[in-house]
Amino acid sequence: MGGQIQVVRSGGDRGAWNALVDPPGEIPSAGAERAAFTSGPFTTGLWEREPDTWSFVRAYHEVALILSGEADIEEQGGAVHTVRAGDVLITPEGSAGTWRIREKIVKFYAIYDGGAAG
Repeated sequence: MGGQIQVVRSGGDRGAWNALVDPPGEIPSAGAERAAFTSGPFTTGLWEREPDTWSFVRAYHEVALILSGEADIEEQGGAVHTVRAGDVLITPEGSAGTWRIREKIVKFYAIYDGGAAG
């Protein structure tokens, strides 16, 4: 027996989105997210954040499709990655750096939080 097909829209009504609680950042700026699907250690959803800057250490594997906006992600070693709409951002568990959002970012994310993937 299969599950139910559903459509989760990134635009329009934000009523189903949840405000980020205590988001990190220099301001801190507003943000929101909406989980779309969870199964065991795998979660997908939508996330948005207004311009801000903060450091991170990734405790899980994440692959994200940037739907709109622009940001620089600077790795601890100094490499800077600029992401824009249409880009896929891969941040593996243990990666660290600094987010610098220049234009409100909206992304679809897929997170694997089950330890090192083989």
